[in-house]
Amino acid sequence: MEIINKYPPKEEKMIGRRPKFTLEYMNMVAEKVVEDGMTFRVAAKTFDVSQGSITKWVKNFKKGHVPVNSRNDGISKDTQVYNLEEKVKGLTTEIGSLYLENQLLKKALSHLQSKRKETSSVIT
Repeated sequence: MEIINKYPPKEEKMIGRRPKFTLEYMNMVAEKVVEDGMTFRVAAKTFDVSQGSITKWVKNFKKGHVPVNSRNDGISKDTQVYNLEEKVKGLTTEIGSLYLENQLLKKALSHLQSKRKETSSVIT
């Protein structure tokens, strides 16, 4: 017998504030500096980021170290499973309603076509 919990488990809160930039953005800026030869000062002005941040991103990029920046890193497995199950339930409901709507439209179309056949007359 499966026990259904109505309430999701509490998420573990991350310590500190959330980063302003995504990992893709950080890596893109670091790649411009490392591979394209852009200076830290020019990159800081171009991307409107401090030189210290760019220095840190470039160090991490060169080491191949990916900083923990994802919101899902602080969420427990139980919470992730619950969120995914809720998403599946919502999508299943949406698929069902779209299927019913599709069936209704098919019936309306066939009804409309049968009415057209009845009212059409051939003049010879």
